Amino acid sequence: MATYEEIYGKRVKEFDSDPTLESSYEGQVWYDKSSGVLKSVVTFGAWSSSSPLIKARGGNSGKNMGTQTAGIVAGGQTSSLPTVVTDTEEYNGSGWTSGGALGTARGNQGGAGTQTAALIVSGNTGGPPIAGSLNANVEEYNGTSWSEQNNIPTARADHMAFGSQTAALSAGGIIGPAPSASITNTSAEYDGTNWTTGGAMGTSREYFSGAGTVSAGVVTGGVPPITANVEEYDGTSFSEVNNLPAARQSHQMSGIQTASMVISGYAPPAPTTSCLFYDGTNFSTAPSVATARTNAAGAGGTPSATLFSGGSTPPGYVANTEEFTQSINTITAAVWASGGAYPVSVREFYGVGSQTAGLGFNGTIAPGVTNISAEYDGTNWGNTTTTNVSKRSRAGSGSQTAGLAFGGEPTGGDSEEYNGSSWTSGNAMGTARYALNGAGTQTAGLAIGGRASSTTKTNVEEYDGTNWTAATAQPSGTFYAGSCGIQTAAIVFGNSPGSDASYEYDGTNWTAGGTMTTPVGQNTGAGTQTAALQAGNSPGGTNTQAYDGTAWSTKPSMASGRHLLASSSQGTTSASMVFGGNPGSSPNFSNATEEFTGEIETVTASTLTSS
Repeated sequence: MATYEEIYGKRVKEFDSDPTLESSYEGQVWYDKSSGVLKSVVTFGAWSSSSPLIKARGGNSGKNMGTQTAGIVAGGQTSSLPTVVTDTEEYNGSGWTSGGALGTARGNQGGAGTQTAALIVSGNTGGPPIAGSLNANVEEYNGTSWSEQNNIPTARADHMAFGSQTAALSAGGIIGPAPSASITNTSAEYDGTNWTTGGAMGTSREYFSGAGTVSAGVVTGGVPPITANVEEYDGTSFSEVNNLPAARQSHQMSGIQTASMVISGYAPPAPTTSCLFYDGTNFSTAPSVATARTNAAGAGGTPSATLFSGGSTPPGYVANTEEFTQSINTITAAVWASGGAYPVSVREFYGVGSQTAGLGFNGTIAPGVTNISAEYDGTNWGNTTTTNVSKRSRAGSGSQTAGLAFGGEPTGGDSEEYNGSSWTSGNAMGTARYALNGAGTQTAGLAIGGRASSTTKTNVEEYDGTNWTAATAQPSGTFYAGSCGIQTAAIVFGNSPGSDASYEYDGTNWTAGGTMTTPVGQNTGAGTQTAALQAGNSPGGTNTQAYDGTAWSTKPSMASGRHLLASSSQGTTSASMVFGGNPGSSPNFSNATEEFTGEIETVTASTLTSS
């Protein structure tokens, strides 16, 4: 038998432990003396969870549109069949943001193209029976807005489309009018302007899926009855090829005719998590999704980089998003995880510092307000001290060893500084207020908005380490909002009882920031003006959103919903924490801490075996 060196001209290196891995190690083999095994960096595939859709939906809202890093869903159903929507959402590889609205609300439509050149075909406009609400309308998306195009000759729903905005195929589905509606095998081709008759499928079907191009496509499954039938399209006609291993319907496909993936759907007697690879001839088992669902959205030019979102799973529609990736990297999805418990159950308080060096202070406890403050080391809360006054609804800035607290109820403009062991009184703000927000450091702080005498304030003041001076007022007053950043680059977002607005401050002027994906109030924030993290919502919301300096996108939700909570204001979009808060709609208190870790992608070594 030939040796590794004889075959590859290289010797197997020995290491005391795994080396620091990078992409250049792909395909290389080494011997790990600590474990006594051969290892290499090889490609593998896996599904991972990602940020949820802004709005849970199903009804084929995004079949065959976009890619894993530039996905799009549009329209679809959000509750019972009559409820179809115009909402569009765009995916940037980590979260969802709002896009331009469809001109016509619809569900069970066909889709094709990319995020900046998408096509929506026909569908139903809501209301039973489906055949009574069929619409032949066709719309194109340019990355900003939808515009109406020439209608498809025959209105249909529950059909399938694939291809591009200028070369697409729509096939099958239900055609009307009611009550003589029927399932069709017909297809139509689109050249970016006009529709012409395409080849007919051998099997009439609806609730099926497909992938590919107008000259090289594939369709699988569907009803009625539920079938395993598979057909390929060559630009002129359909021909039957090898069947699916088992019949399924209401599933999704991604990829091309010779390299695609069949994803989830319904395989009697229930929705299935199973997925299949198709190589243009045969089907093979692929890794399963985490959540089985039907009529979901999908995207991806190849099965090795697929996006799967939304859909229906008992008892209703979901917002779940999953990504399938084949690479040498292990992707650990962004997630919230439990941290150490805060010393007291508290709400209406504030936090500064980072995930591994945090500081919380003051707030409301049962039965009143408190002067407790405590430090967090990334695992536990300790070094519990007290501020000079007991207050709630304060704001702050700075770090664990150089913190600043100001304002609050009982209403006052007083401030205090923390040096890592004790609090000392500082000079008072010019305008007394509570439920305000803060940003910056102990020697360059910013006090934003708030309330006084039941009046929402627009006042802004800057702190230089000694004195407070008035700065440019906010365009619109805020209280119990979220904020973060520094004195010359701050952002405030949300408002009570709820707002989707954000405002940016450059040290002199305020300007409108991006619109949030979901209105929030009594929330908190961490990070910088161009990389901010929002968490919490009233009442008891789990909402999490991130801002990149231009747009807000969804992030994984907190495990425990709450509002009037605190956060590590100097945290980041990859490492932050929240703690305390009100976990419900009625007055309540929490001492729970949750830590946020952003998505991590690492090169992974695999053990080589003889099998």
